[in-house]
Amino acid sequence: MLEEREGTFMMPRSAQMALIIPGILLFVFLFAMMPVVLHFGPGDGGLQFSWGQGFQSLKAYIAGLGSGESFTYYSGKNLHHFWERIGIYFLTSFYYVTAAGILGSAIGIFIGIYFAISKAGWAKSVADFIGALPDFVIVLLLQFMIVLIAKETGVVLFEVATLSADDPAVVLPLLAMIIIPANYMLRNVSMQMKLTLTEDYISNAKAKGMGKLYIIFYHALPNVLPYVKGDLHKLMGIVMGNLFIVEYLFNNKGVSILIFAHAFVGGEYQYDIVVNGLLSFLILYGLGYGLVRLFLFALGKVFQR
Repeated sequence: MLEEREGTFMMPRSAQMALIIPGILLFVFLFAMMPVVLHFGPGDGGLQFSWGQGFQSLKAYIAGLGSGESFTYYSGKNLHHFWERIGIYFLTSFYYVTAAGILGSAIGIFIGIYFAISKAGWAKSVADFIGALPDFVIVLLLQFMIVLIAKETGVVLFEVATLSADDPAVVLPLLAMIIIPANYMLRNVSMQMKLTLTEDYISNAKAKGMGKLYIIFYHALPNVLPYVKGDLHKLMGIVMGNLFIVEYLFNNKGVSILIFAHAFVGGEYQYDIVVNGLLSFLILYGLGYGLVRLFLFALGKVFQR
């Protein structure tokens, strides 16, 4: 049933999810078809659509769910089972998504508060400059910096890429994952905090002789956090998009590499592994979103009056 609210009809959340989830799954199935559907035709090389081949891939995937064939893929000439291999890839990506979401939010919130109440113009200029850089440029700059330091001093601070399972790059990709969401968060928090500090109830708190830090953290911050929660899907979108770039450029064995390395094998497109990889990304997104939401809830409880 539809809920009536202020003269309008609101669809219940359960009904919304019943529509959203199939829509997301349909998008994944269709998106994974694109390498099969889109191709250049002979002669003029014009772009052509072969929806029949795409839906044939989808039909084969659905038919193979019962037998388990949809969860097998080739790596070179070797046949692997998705469920046996996804664990380590998923955990690697989960580590970066969780760290980027929670640490990026925490750093962004507290630095954003500092920017809102201080006159650190140079720091704000640096943050604006970083925010204007594409994510892959930030990754390359971090790698270049480590290489330059190693060349000048002979000291390798961090691994610039994962070359083997025994010597993985950890710190540098983690920094790359945190910088962008933290920068996005601090700009939003700084703006909302400045607006909140102009509200009448803040003036009343000052008039009562309350301390500056108490007003900021126990009056202003609880009213800023709802705006942060409202932007959480956008933040997680940034994190997930950044994950593709970071895992690819650092060669970290996450879900992105699982897709990139096995989508095409021997000139053949493996629709099944792409679908399964994208579905794994949806689970990563949901878990990351839930944990960041939990962190913001806990933060709100800490500074609740």
